[in-house]
Amino acid sequence: MNLKIVRAFLVVGLTGCGASQLPEDMPNADVGSTEANVIVGSVNWTSATSLSSTSTERARSKAVGYLSIPAVGSRCTAWLVGTDKVVTNNHCIGSSSEAVGAKVSFNYEDGVASTSRIWYDCSTFVRTWSAEDMTVLTCKPLNGYTPGQVYGKLTVATTNAANSSSMYIVHQNCDYVATPSCVPTKKYSPGTVLNTNWSSNELSYNADTLGGSSGSPVLGGATSPNAHLVIGLHHVGVGSNYSSSSYNTGVEASAIRARLAEVGL
Repeated sequence: MNLKIVRAFLVVGLTGCGASQLPEDMPNADVGSTEANVIVGSVNWTSATSLSSTSTERARSKAVGYLSIPAVGSRCTAWLVGTDKVVTNNHCIGSSSEAVGAKVSFNYEDGVASTSRIWYDCSTFVRTWSAEDMTVLTCKPLNGYTPGQVYGKLTVATTNAANSSSMYIVHQNCDYVATPSCVPTKKYSPGTVLNTNWSSNELSYNADTLGGSSGSPVLGGATSPNAHLVIGLHHVGVGSNYSSSSYNTGVEASAIRARLAEVGL
């Protein structure tokens, strides 16, 4: 088990949301024993492929991918912040040694066969920040194109989110609590910002996630002031599975932008 995940699990009952990776299509067999349950109420996420092909939500979802981390036997979610840079959590990858062999597929989606998934080598470690639970990696071009040239990139909001504003998360997961053998394809989880001052530099929200969603982008909903901009970096779930009192938290936009500026992004 990844020691970072163990530490996160022990801190005041909170846990990061990385997940153990077994075979590429069935990485969830032992997730339940190591991850907190942070589905809020009933599951209301949907496949990203069910979004309208012309919607902004669908366009933004393309820049999010399944992050395979063989060096620590885990998986997380990552998203493009530049043409060749992805962001994930520090508890997913916290060092250059943990980045060895890391790869991301941005078409790990429903309807795409495992043999048709495209994988980018994203094993070049740039920097990590433990306080913000954030890491940046560089991805190598494939067939002459960087992933950002193919799938686009996300933009971090210049202002933090507002309480009660709409939001959504794009992440790689499935309800393996109900169906252990499910495949963690790309999901769209809508919700609402609950508390922009949950803790220092963090906000909370009620969008559904599970282990493996760590590192995913929290975006402003279409009706929010920060529509379709990154307002958070998801990393922690609080509470019990399928409980209306559960919620999720992420690092706020201002903290993300400050760290990205340190590496020229």
